Amino acid sequence: MSVEPVTTKLSAAQAANEGTNSSNLFINIAGQGTGTLTGANVDPKLVKADRLLAFSENMVREVNAASENTLFSAGEIDASWVYVEILRTQAAIYAQNSFYQANNIGPINVYRADIINGKLTVTEEIDYTNCIITKIESSAQALEGKKLDSLKVWFRFTQRQDTLLFFDQNGQPLGQNVSLINFPQGTLQAQSGGGGGGGAGGGI
Repeated sequence: MSVEPVTTKLSAAQAANEGTNSSNLFINIAGQGTGTLTGANVDPKLVKADRLLAFSENMVREVNAASENTLFSAGEIDASWVYVEILRTQAAIYAQNSFYQANNIGPINVYRADIINGKLTVTEEIDYTNCIITKIESSAQALEGKKLDSLKVWFRFTQRQDTLLFFDQNGQPLGQNVSLINFPQGTLQAQSGGGGGGGAGGGI
């Protein structure tokens, strides 16, 4: 005699708060998220954000080893598709429809949040501008008896800004470091408002 495992299907709100509570990454897709985090102990940036189940990106700078110079000649930076996995919420349907219609969307904001002095506070923010979704994939999995339906999304972008935010133990801001890459203009920028090194700029 065998006993079949029982799988409980969660609502989007339940899954966002229970099924993925080990994640401290969140995403806001063009302001279309349902948002399940509210209250005075939650950073306002997260009100319209959904939890991220997975996130991956990479960039490559090709190097010309055949350069006549003794130093390698640096080539252009190539950014991969950004990969995210989200629950099937309102933002997922918006992303799906944007893919069908080949619409440029944005911004897409990815947040890392940490508990600082009892408040869920954004400590890193990645902003992608002028995005186009290049691939989607639906998925369902049972995780510890809970069924999570998700949408995997791949997208490209024209600009990426990464901001690290620094706080003291009381939650007071100490400054920020920013890096910005703009592919249409071919520019790189870095600046510090505290908590890190100095600023710099240049071409890609």
